[in-house]
Amino acid sequence: MPFLYELTLTPDEKHYTFVQQLIPTGTLVATGQPVATLTDGTTEYHVPAPRQGLLVEWHVHHGDPIPPNHPLARIVAEGEPTPVPAAIPYRLG
Repeated sequence: MPFLYELTLTPDEKHYTFVQQLIPTGTLVATGQPVATLTDGTTEYHVPAPRQGLLVEWHVHHGDPIPPNHPLARIVAEGEPTPVPAAIPYRLG
């Protein structure tokens, strides 16, 4: 049975600015696949999908500030509804 989850960052993350959507709406994403790029002003980071699913909506756009716990996107996952961990951005390069 499908269920929705919000792609968010971990609560202890710093503030970022949204740079780019790497995956368009309507695309299947794999667990761990980079879906977005963020910046802290000096370094860029990728945001991985914490669980496989269909990306159905983006909540942010280029230049938007991203505070901790702010939803970036909505993803539909298959299976029984279970808690989905927040994403942890990782540095590019």
